[in-house]
Amino acid sequence: MRKLKQQYTKYIGISANESFLLSSIRARDLPVFGVREVVSLCGWSRSRTYNTLVSLERKGVLTRIRRNSYAITGELAKNVYRIATEAVKPSYVSFWTALSRYGFTEQQVTAVQLVSTRQVPGFSVGPYRLEIVKFRPSRFYGYKRMDGFVIAEPEKALVDSLAYPSLCGGIGEFAKCLRAAWPGLDKKKFTEYLLKFKNKSLVSRAGYLIEHMELNNELVGSLLGHKSPGFVRLDTGAKKAGTYDHKWNIIINTDIGREEIR
Repeated sequence: MRKLKQQYTKYIGISANESFLLSSIRARDLPVFGVREVVSLCGWSRSRTYNTLVSLERKGVLTRIRRNSYAITGELAKNVYRIATEAVKPSYVSFWTALSRYGFTEQQVTAVQLVSTRQVPGFSVGPYRLEIVKFRPSRFYGYKRMDGFVIAEPEKALVDSLAYPSLCGGIGEFAKCLRAAWPGLDKKKFTEYLLKFKNKSLVSRAGYLIEHMELNNELVGSLLGHKSPGFVRLDTGAKKAGTYDHKWNIIINTDIGREEIR
């Protein structure tokens, strides 16, 4: 215990008790913690615990994530995804953040984008901005635990991003990510996750892109029977005018660019 107390005393203004609290948190590898966790670890009263946490926050050693929720300031960068999915439960990392994590885009994504079944306003974790999108429970699937946090599987990250292309840089950027991801993608799982989303407009967009990017003719055939019965825009963020693709019932209202399509 004496060693634990001494670990943080090298920092100016950190008391032995504060040092012990920090060392205990690190020993348990807790990315997010509050009064309850510290009481359990240190055996202190709630008032003593609260006062110690507030003191460490004032000194900049801790960062308040949400009410009664803290993280060690010096570990925000390496733990931001863990902190995000611990602070918002249930949730998983998705959209452009996940696509970037998997190396499907060259863009530097700064926001941490989450899917949750709860309506949670966005908030900041130190310098990092968290964006939370609410999904109905039936669409909350296709995720895994990786490196200590919860993230969409590659196939589900693509489905989520196609449902909300504005959250991955637009339909053109999505097409680039789809092409980059395709060689290592589980095509059966991608199809399963796409159909499970229960959105025929999404199927039409996916089928159109897969066919015109010449990625997989067999997959195209399996999707045709699930396309939208009416015409839908390829780019949901653009105006409705454009040419019509009757096979997929797609209004081609954006110039994605030959490099993405071919």
